[in-house]
Amino acid sequence: MSRSAKRVAAYAGAAAAVLVTVGLAFLLHRLMPHANLSLLFLTGVLMVAARSGLGPSLLASVLSFLAFNYFFTKPYFTLQVADDGDVATLAFFLVIAAITGNLAARMYREVSMRQHSLQRMSELYDFSRQMSSAAGTAAVPEALAQHLNKSLGRAVWVLLSDAGKTPTVKFEAGQPSDLAPDEIETAWLSKATQPFSIAPWTFFLLATSREQMGLIAIQGELDSEQMDSVQSLCEQAGVALERTRLVEDLEETRVVYETEQLRSALLSSVSHDLRTPLASIIGSTTSLLEYGDSISPDDRRELLETVVEESQRLDRHIQNLLDMTRIGQGGLKLRRDWVDLHDTVSSALNRLRSDFRGLEVEIDVAPAVPLLWIHGVLIEQALVNLLDNAIRYSPDNGRITVSARAQGAVVEIDVCDEGPGIPESERELIFDMFYSAQHGDRGKHQGTGLGLTICRGMVGAHHGEVVALEGPNGRGTCMRITLPIYDKE
Repeated sequence: MSRSAKRVAAYAGAAAAVLVTVGLAFLLHRLMPHANLSLLFLTGVLMVAARSGLGPSLLASVLSFLAFNYFFTKPYFTLQVADDGDVATLAFFLVIAAITGNLAARMYREVSMRQHSLQRMSELYDFSRQMSSAAGTAAVPEALAQHLNKSLGRAVWVLLSDAGKTPTVKFEAGQPSDLAPDEIETAWLSKATQPFSIAPWTFFLLATSREQMGLIAIQGELDSEQMDSVQSLCEQAGVALERTRLVEDLEETRVVYETEQLRSALLSSVSHDLRTPLASIIGSTTSLLEYGDSISPDDRRELLETVVEESQRLDRHIQNLLDMTRIGQGGLKLRRDWVDLHDTVSSALNRLRSDFRGLEVEIDVAPAVPLLWIHGVLIEQALVNLLDNAIRYSPDNGRITVSARAQGAVVEIDVCDEGPGIPESERELIFDMFYSAQHGDRGKHQGTGLGLTICRGMVGAHHGEVVALEGPNGRGTCMRITLPIYDKE
């Protein structure tokens, strides 16, 4: 409702209040003394003043004076006054009604101003909270545009600049008319620090002491109080934008730093874990080439076995790197089939048969374990990675146990060793990429730190999980794979 319509409604309400008072006076004039009826009209004036302000209360005072004289002062139904005492009563009534109406109107004005101030403070507090808690750059212009639209009742556009370029619209509130690109460019190039107008828009600069970040375009003209309020909000928004941009820059720096750390760890891993088997292969083949005729058949066979073993180890390292790349890029595709877990465990053990020298391997796969709806090659690779870890950390003549059992709708596969174990505080960290490479040599051979990460990625693709547990009797480590028997994906 417009201001003029509200004013008309207030005056109409004052006239209606007088009519209601007249009706009540007709009902009560036989029960109340004549002079006391003026108090009834005075009450009506006070009620109008308390609700509508000074103008309607003065109208109610005059109408009440005339109605009281016309209907309740002799001679009735005329504006003449027969009794001199009634003249004084009417005069005092009009004066008192005007004074009390003015006082009530002032009280009404003060209460309205207080309520308006409280509402503004509440809105400013909410806006400040939004600015301080804004998690990203996009949240700031949205909150600013909505707040200005709500508080001013005007259409608002928030425009942000990227690296000093002409700003573009990031958020709008209300129903703004078109803002021409040349108007935006003119406003931006002016670099005015004070608000200025390009009809029908009023522009405010969104900036901090360090840089100019954008513009606020508000439709229509604003008074001085609104100008000051918008300027204050723009300053808060500028600080919030600067903060969120700094946070984003820091996050980008952190990501770059972590990427460099991963790259360094990968290079370190490749230089160590790929060169070690290559050195053995080169040494064995060189010995065969240079001293082939003088080497006994047993020694020749041992050298060839070394070449095969180290080639297989090199192949596993390269496969881990490729798998890690596929998992990181989301390229791990499942080709599921019904697989017998006995076959998967046997195949994984066969791939590492030559590495089990001096170790005892115990297999305990329960006969009741059903077929699994899995990608067999991936689960086999996950088991190979766990077994490779168990081999590296097992003591000489140690025991490695592979067991499996069905537990409801899932199957639990445990790979346990008798190594030094993993502290409880590190049982989750070991699944981080390159963790072992960053924390030194824990066993006979240092690994790339990729095996467990890849294992978790492969099992996770099947909606399963891998966890590290304490080994049997408090000795060593148990790595447990939990897989759903049938996963509908």
